[in-house]
Amino acid sequence: MTYSEHSFWSDPKGYATALTDLPTTPDALPDALEEFLIHHAAARAMGFGVPDYAETDRSLRSVARLLHTAFGRDPRSLMQHRDLPHYLYGTCHDFSLIAASVLRSAGWEVRLRVGFVDYLKPGYWEDHWVCEYRAEGEWRLLDGQLGRRARDGFGIAFDPADVPRSGFLSGPEMWLALRSGEVDPDRCGVSFAGIAGAWFAGSNVLKDLAALTVVEVLPWDFWGPSRVFCESQAVDSESAVRLDQLAAALTPAPDSLEDALAISDRFPWAKPTDRVWSFFDGRLHQQAVRPETP
Repeated sequence: MTYSEHSFWSDPKGYATALTDLPTTPDALPDALEEFLIHHAAARAMGFGVPDYAETDRSLRSVARLLHTAFGRDPRSLMQHRDLPHYLYGTCHDFSLIAASVLRSAGWEVRLRVGFVDYLKPGYWEDHWVCEYRAEGEWRLLDGQLGRRARDGFGIAFDPADVPRSGFLSGPEMWLALRSGEVDPDRCGVSFAGIAGAWFAGSNVLKDLAALTVVEVLPWDFWGPSRVFCESQAVDSESAVRLDQLAAALTPAPDSLEDALAISDRFPWAKPTDRVWSFFDGRLHQQAVRPETP
């Protein structure tokens, strides 16, 4: 397998033809995605809120399930603007996963990256998932969530298909920055949910490793030591040392899937499991990483 092939989660399955309506270049994708997908926190901030029937959208896990839901609300082409009640209510993970699906279908090498960005809230490193795609021999960052309206709202001046590296720190990079004292752990997390701390960055080290090995979990999935991090909201000294070693191995990020898998094999304790602990409704629930086909 390579980064240009679909993962279990990015495979559109029966919606492959419908997906071809979307543009297949990174620069055009954010504006297109914004016509049928909205971040649930943005919907709440707008005052519209999230309809009860859409509260589970952000837990659908796969592109096939996301598109099954989208077309159930509006059967028209994805290029046709929806009214808000017919939108999908997802997260940055869903913008990135659908973007990866479109680009992989078109033959691009793409992988999800898990980390933090400094351009969504001034003075804060916000938990965020982006796409990394290979163009002209180098990896570039695509933020699929930054459509035209989002760019205007956040005052974004850069190209969302070429996010500045200075504005994104991967989970491993953030962990090392916290350990060296470069970043305040209280300024790193999910601001709108009141989540912050080194424990959260530590869990993102594992999630970024999973994404680099094309296991595309949800933002609130935990396994192995990260489940303990979530429950205790702390990282014990032994786990911190192990995270130091893993983060160093992932910085800079491996260039190929083969390299990423080799690093994963060196750290078996960090590999995602078939069943994970997913945090919602205020507690952890055990779930299968691979959902049933819709």
